[in-house]
Amino acid sequence: TVINVYVSDEKTTGTSTVTVTSADDERSLNRKLKDAVKKARSARNPYYPLPEKQISVVDKTKAKHDLNAIATEVARAVFKADTEKNGWLNSTEIFVSDIRSEFLDSHGTKHDTANFNISIEVIPTWSKDGEEIELYKFYETSNIDYEKITEEIRELLHNAKLRSEALSIRDVELPEDLKVLVTNDMLTLIMESISADINYQSLYFKQNHYRTGDRISDNGFSLTLKPSIKGCARSAKVDGDGIVLKNAKIIDKGSVKKLWGPNRFAHYLGKKATGNIPLMELDGERYDFRKEKHLIIENFSSPQLEETNGYWGGEVRLARYYDGERYIPLTGFAISGNIYEDLKNVKLSKEDMCLPEYKGPKYLIFDGIKIH
Repeated sequence: TVINVYVSDEKTTGTSTVTVTSADDERSLNRKLKDAVKKARSARNPYYPLPEKQISVVDKTKAKHDLNAIATEVARAVFKADTEKNGWLNSTEIFVSDIRSEFLDSHGTKHDTANFNISIEVIPTWSKDGEEIELYKFYETSNIDYEKITEEIRELLHNAKLRSEALSIRDVELPEDLKVLVTNDMLTLIMESISADINYQSLYFKQNHYRTGDRISDNGFSLTLKPSIKGCARSAKVDGDGIVLKNAKIIDKGSVKKLWGPNRFAHYLGKKATGNIPLMELDGERYDFRKEKHLIIENFSSPQLEETNGYWGGEVRLARYYDGERYIPLTGFAISGNIYEDLKNVKLSKEDMCLPEYKGPKYLIFDGIKIH
């Protein structure tokens, strides 16, 4: 149980958080609450009220999943892909969860919501010439789709094989006008950074790059924030302040349509709070890149994006270069660019994907990215 404690007067509001466990009794709970009030009084911000007049959300789902049975089938689906002679799953952890959340605030607002989640943490290993290569993936979904799980693990093992075979970028000659595709963590990082830039908090602290009406992309993609998307594991019907979440299209045909954000910063700016909406859905005109020479960045060692100056990129752990006839695995190089400039001409792939917090094109396709 988590208790948010607020201390307010006419000018300031402070907040602190208390975590209650089954080991707490009345005495320890009182001590924690007193400490939380003391912290809230010493960490005050300009005044903001708590949300009021929220319609209660009650998830009437009665059916419960047989977690042990599902976990067993997930394990079978995972190990169904573990058939390679020189590759194997070095470590695998599987978590299947039914989570019911109850929310109650001092205005009497009550929410009762439920979530189902499958999480798989996998470290595939590939052995070649006495050297072992490891990759890592944390896969999450709210769908029960065992064939999809097998497909994901099989692809991961294949990428471990490619990583063991990868050439240095010095061993190939890349054309100057090569299209660069990013996916997975980097794609999510870019979309999260852009949506955060359009947030009330960024505007309040004057850290934003965009304002309402600004043009982000000439290729006209749209980005909609959603509380729930089928398959996305981070779905949530209400946020931590108890605000009932709804869809919010923040980018429409390449331009910023509206700002969004939590209760506190909405109040500071005199705006209507949308709440902290957890999911992103990207859409727009799709592009078929398959017949052209291109470079797919599968994994970064650590994807980076600096919102202040727009730098993005990082060291590439595994990439696949299509030379017009075949894919060549590459490693040991980096890419870099300016995200605010590069988004102006970004294209979206026809292929789709679903991540814990994102649904949309599997690849973002860029031109003119520096490869070094």
